[in-house]
Amino acid sequence: MSALENAAAKGTQPGARGFEDIRVGMVSEAVFSPGSGGAVPQLLPAITQAPPVRDAVLTGVQWEQGARPRSAGARVEGTVTRWKPARKRGRGRVHQDVRLLDADGQVVESASVVWDAPAGTEAQDDDSASRVAWDVGTVAWGKHLAAGLAANEAFASAVQTFDGSVGVRAGEEQVEFRIYRGSIVEVAKKSLDGPTFTVGGSERAWTDLLSSPQNDFVKRTQSNQFRSIGNNFQYLRIFKAVMLMVDEAQLAVAKEASRA
Repeated sequence: MSALENAAAKGTQPGARGFEDIRVGMVSEAVFSPGSGGAVPQLLPAITQAPPVRDAVLTGVQWEQGARPRSAGARVEGTVTRWKPARKRGRGRVHQDVRLLDADGQVVESASVVWDAPAGTEAQDDDSASRVAWDVGTVAWGKHLAAGLAANEAFASAVQTFDGSVGVRAGEEQVEFRIYRGSIVEVAKKSLDGPTFTVGGSERAWTDLLSSPQNDFVKRTQSNQFRSIGNNFQYLRIFKAVMLMVDEAQLAVAKEASRA
């Protein structure tokens, strides 16, 4: 069972958890009865039926379209893709990938949503490894990854002749790894000259990849879950290093899952 499946198995009762109980991959779901006008105009009320935590308030929605936009929705499923304390003490933000599914389990519509929720003051500035390992695209995540790669001889060999920056984007978060002579010399939100190339995907795409039992990044790239933007020659030249970065990110998640 993957880390994502383990998280989902811990409970699916909508809104039953507190902010401190949230983990990436947790699923909340609710049965949805569409009105006579079909499922499309009913997605927003469906989203509010599956809040990730108690007393959560919906603050942002980015709409997408599924494979069957004219089908009738049967249930709504929300998967946590990121959670972090907000700048305001006592509050937190939870990101979800929400999908309205028909009776066959096909996606009718989907959306990336953000919730604001009450959080204990002890959650403020939470830099615990159990959270940061999933916080793809942030500087904290990047430094966590760089520390794991520091003693990786295969990675050092793969980037020995590379002089540039590799960007990693998850949703709206992006971090850059400045690499020189086989080492990551800086992790920052932005480098001086910008990234040589950026590997990007949605928060749900990264959640699914990091919880996968194998590194199937290539397969997911072929299905357009990830893409590279920028200097594709350099991307292909050090592609082995990119795969090793994914390996390390998956290892970090697996280590934290085993401690839970």
